[in-house]
Amino acid sequence: RKPLSHRFLRHVPIIYVDYPGETSLKQIYGTFSRAMLRLMPNLRGYAEPLTNAMVEFYLASQDRFTQDMQPHYVYSPREMTRWVRGICEAIRPLDNLPVEGLVRLWAHEALRLFQDRLVEESERRWTNENIDLVATKHFPSVDRDKALARPILYSNWLSKDYMPVNRDELRDYVKARLKVFYEEELDVPLVLFDEVLEHVLRIDRIFRQPQGHLLLIGVSGAGKTTLSRFVAWMNGLSIFQIKVHNKYTSEDFDEDLRCVLRRAGCKDEKIAFILDESNVLDSGFLERMNTLLANGEVPGLFEGDEYTTLMTQCKEGAQREGLMLDSSDELYKWFTQQVMRNLHVVFTMNPSTDGLKDRAATSPALFNRCVLNWFGDWSDSALFQVGKEFTIRVDLEKPTWSAPDFFPAVCPLVSNTPSHRDAVINSCVYVHQTLHKANARLAKRGSRTMAITPRHYLDFIHHFVKLYSEKRSDLEEQQLHLNVGLNKIAETVEQVEEMQKSLAVKSQELQAKNEAANAKLKQMFKDQQEAEIKKVQSQEIQQQLDEQTVKIEEKRKDVVADLAQVEPAVIDAQADSVVTTAVSNVHNGHSEHEHGYPMLTINKKQLAEVRTMANPPLPVKMALESVCLLLGEDDRGGDWKAIRAIMVKDSFIASIVKLDTSHIT
Repeated sequence: RKPLSHRFLRHVPIIYVDYPGETSLKQIYGTFSRAMLRLMPNLRGYAEPLTNAMVEFYLASQDRFTQDMQPHYVYSPREMTRWVRGICEAIRPLDNLPVEGLVRLWAHEALRLFQDRLVEESERRWTNENIDLVATKHFPSVDRDKALARPILYSNWLSKDYMPVNRDELRDYVKARLKVFYEEELDVPLVLFDEVLEHVLRIDRIFRQPQGHLLLIGVSGAGKTTLSRFVAWMNGLSIFQIKVHNKYTSEDFDEDLRCVLRRAGCKDEKIAFILDESNVLDSGFLERMNTLLANGEVPGLFEGDEYTTLMTQCKEGAQREGLMLDSSDELYKWFTQQVMRNLHVVFTMNPSTDGLKDRAATSPALFNRCVLNWFGDWSDSALFQVGKEFTIRVDLEKPTWSAPDFFPAVCPLVSNTPSHRDAVINSCVYVHQTLHKANARLAKRGSRTMAITPRHYLDFIHHFVKLYSEKRSDLEEQQLHLNVGLNKIAETVEQVEEMQKSLAVKSQELQAKNEAANAKLKQMFKDQQEAEIKKVQSQEIQQQLDEQTVKIEEKRKDVVADLAQVEPAVIDAQADSVVTTAVSNVHNGHSEHEHGYPMLTINKKQLAEVRTMANPPLPVKMALESVCLLLGEDDRGGDWKAIRAIMVKDSFIASIVKLDTSHIT
């Protein structure tokens, strides 16, 4: 880590221990391969080709990629050991495996160990081509399409064994699990583009291995922490992250580290310890983690009472597993083994060349003990898929739109005849690409550049969707107001038409009524003139009547005066004439009507005078008896009292006047 002085070096002997050569590697890992392929009798003859292919590709990669290119391009026999162990763990539970399956599994482990750490696309392409060449060279009889067709994806999520999986089936499964993950753990939307699926399987592959530690290098917003949390949740691992604050010190970090080691070592809890580069506030943090990765322990972390407490907890944990360990050395060794088996450390870092050089020099275990996965930046295809996913709810379809003759497609996912939605997303990716090109131009001129990360692209997409939704809402609101206004206008037009129709009918009625009113007015005027004429005539007649009335009144007064003088004599004469005539007619059996003597009046005064007589003359009495007989009254044989009682009746005179003489015999 630090250069030794020449004064020191001249006093000590120097022994240089290099990595094993090709022959040693073939001998060492040939033994491993033969032992491994004993599990598959049909594959025992392929132990030597398998070993030769592994060694050849390892050495080729070691020569092609050096630390001068990237500080993390460190190739040691640990890669070979991981390669053999990965193949062995995959074929151990299987009953049968064809040669094509073995070659595909060999290629998959090679890609994970050697390609996942590479930075440049050209380097990945070289790795892919050389894997195919080496496989074809050492396994010439296998079906190349079946054994080496890309993508090579392995997982045990869709089956109980570690088997090849289809990308679409895997995407559907991960989508279903993500829904549960959102509800239980972290509500952060993930877009399952192809690279995300590959990163998820790579992280899962490491978590399934003992001492499986990860070093994830990628720009901010690439999804390193989120994907690690998701895969840890999928594998039932507890997630631990330190909570850094402005007063966080090395003592706080040691306490957090003790807590994690107790949980993993004493309580047998499987833990994913996620440590981001931004949380490393002190170089001592990395020193402790480097020691932990190299030895499975941190010397001096547990001392005094803490060590005593740890031993007590270890003893309880060992007893739960049925182990009887007494000495502190045995307990601490068991504790260390438990930590190495249950603890998985995940480092997340940004791809800074200077930073990686420092880390590689000061913390070699960070690169030796961890499987490195280079997230880097998102590819253009990934950017396109992410944009398409986040704009899926935005109405961008325009069936009438057609692409121009020159259309700069940003990735192979854009078809030759893109839809309007694809064109919009293509333009977003194009804008993001121009920022990288602008940065490259600034870097060439030695100017200051800016970090362009997927987080900026996501913010760009989110702002676009937000603005689009706001503008669409405003337009919809305006359209709603316009539609309401148009509906009101349409209703008003209908009402006006109805009113016009009604007005036409009423106009006709009004015209008819006006004509009738005019006719009546003319008639009234005519009648009024006639009435005026008749009024004048009636006034003249009234005047004449008044004059005649005055004359008649004068004559009436004269007549009344004359009548008052002769009325008493006339009344007396009429009364005598009537009584005499009545008696005579009675004697002769005739009525007054027959002889033409009308009975005009009977003088009540005179009748009252007759009633006052106590003993009237006989002729009078006989006359009255006759009258009573004619009237059908009971006079009790001519009794005067009875006759007088009949005469007293109010109807006596009226009975005499109304007497019908035609029935008298």
